[in-house]
Amino acid sequence: MITVGQIVKPQGVRGEVKVVPMTDDPSRFCVLKCAYVGGRSLKIENVRASSDAVFIKFAGISDRNDAEKLRGEYVTIDRAAAVALDSGEFFIVDLIGATLIARRGDLTEQIGTVRAVQSFGAADVVSVELSGGGEMSFAFVKALGAELDESGKMLYVDGRALDGVAVYDDED
Repeated sequence: MITVGQIVKPQGVRGEVKVVPMTDDPSRFCVLKCAYVGGRSLKIENVRASSDAVFIKFAGISDRNDAEKLRGEYVTIDRAAAVALDSGEFFIVDLIGATLIARRGDLTEQIGTVRAVQSFGAADVVSVELSGGGEMSFAFVKALGAELDESGKMLYVDGRALDGVAVYDDED
């Protein structure tokens, strides 16, 4: 399952909800036929997308009270319903649990394990549990030249670029 948004509030009185998208292209919602909300499959009757929100009318959600019950829930989809990714693009779910490896010329260094990814406007921020203990985070920027191996178990990045964007948690 891939999380594509979060319901933030009812919209109007006919059961429509406002969703904050967790995708770089909110118009992708327009092609969805169904989604999962709160663990149940819901058919999508209508979608309107704006630059920062998506408004969805689910079948069976007929009024504001029904829509209110969905507040705070995440909207997820099957991987088969997800859009095809371009080279160098990843689903956040595929990064979680991957081993972060820095490439420095011909040498590689295991940095740690990706624990979380937070989405912000300018860049996603990746949190890593370091192999030697402690934590670090970094902005997931293009300069990293990130590559996820086919098994999804290892995330390779340029070590010099990582040095420029990494922030280490000081627990002294």
